[in-house]
Amino acid sequence: MEQDKLVSIVIPCHNEEETVEECINSFLRQTYPNIEIIVVDDCSTDRTPEILRKYEERVKVIRNITNRGEGFSRNAGIKAARGEIIIETECDGKYPPDYVEKMIAPLADKSVGGAITIRRITWSDRNGVVARYWTTRFLAAHKLTLEGKRPIIGAWAFRREVLDEIGLYDEALPCGTDVDLVNRIKQRGYRIAFVPDTYFYHKDPDTLRKLVRRIWWGSIKCRRFREKWGLEPKGVKKLLFISRNVIALLLPVYFALALVHNVLWLLVFLGVFSAESVFPIAYDKELRLTFRLALEQRDFRLAAAMPFICWVEIRTRALGIFYAMLKGE
Repeated sequence: MEQDKLVSIVIPCHNEEETVEECINSFLRQTYPNIEIIVVDDCSTDRTPEILRKYEERVKVIRNITNRGEGFSRNAGIKAARGEIIIETECDGKYPPDYVEKMIAPLADKSVGGAITIRRITWSDRNGVVARYWTTRFLAAHKLTLEGKRPIIGAWAFRREVLDEIGLYDEALPCGTDVDLVNRIKQRGYRIAFVPDTYFYHKDPDTLRKLVRRIWWGSIKCRRFREKWGLEPKGVKKLLFISRNVIALLLPVYFALALVHNVLWLLVFLGVFSAESVFPIAYDKELRLTFRLALEQRDFRLAAAMPFICWVEIRTRALGIFYAMLKGE
C-alpha cells in the first residue's frame, strides 16, 4: 500500500471518558504518516466532550445532537472522511504504533474488501480469571483463524470504493452492524483479509458482573440483527429453545430436591449444568482450544473456572434472547 494514501481513522464514542484519550493517543503515535483522525461523539453525558476539546487542533470532532447509536456514528465519520482507506475502531480500545501500517497492507489487492485482526488482548488493571479468559479465548480464535478452522466474521479496515459500492452501516441495527456490513461485502464477492501479525487492546469484561451485564444487554439489543440474518429461533427451533430455557431455569429446584428429597435429582442438576458448561468446552473448537491453552500456560485456576464462566456466559445469552423474544424487543 502506497505511503501517500490518506487513511481516515473513525472513532465513534459514547460516554468513554476512561478510554477516549488513550485511544486517540495510540493513533497519534502511528508509524504510518498520512492519517486523519475523526472522533464522533454520540451525545456523551460524561467528561468525554471536555477531553475531546483538548484534541480539536489535531483531531476532527463531530458531535451528535442526540444519541443516535453506533451505526449512525460510524456512518457520520465515514461521510466526513477524506481518505481512500477507512479504519473503524473501538473507543474503548488502544492500538500498537504499526497498527494502521499493517491493517491497510492487504487492501492493495482489489479483490479484498476489508481486513481484520482477531488478536485482541483484554485491557484491564485486573488479572482475574475473567480477564484472562477473554485474552486466552481471543488467542484461541486467532490461532484457529490462522489455521483456516474459523470463519472471518467482521472487519475493521476498508477501501472507500468498496463502501461506496455496497453501502454503509445499517443504522436500524442497534448491534451487529460490523458483522452485517461484512456479510454484505462478502455477498458482493470480495474477500476479507486476516492480518495475523498485529493486535489491539480492548476493554472486555474483567469481572463476572461486567460479563453478565454486557452479554445480557447485547443479547436483547441484537434481536433485530438475528431476525435480519435468519438467526432468531423460529418454528420448532423456537419451541426447543423455550423448552431448553425452562429446563435450565429449574436448576436451583433440582439442587434443592437433591438435598431434601432424593439424591437422584443431583444427577439431573449435574446433567443440565454440564449441558451448558462442560459439553460446550468439549465440542466447541474455540472453547476447547481456550481450555487447552490455559493448561499449556499452567493457568490452572482459569482452566478450573472455565466451566462456570462458560455456563454463566451461555445461560445469560440464552436468557437475554428469551427475554427479548417474550418482550418483542
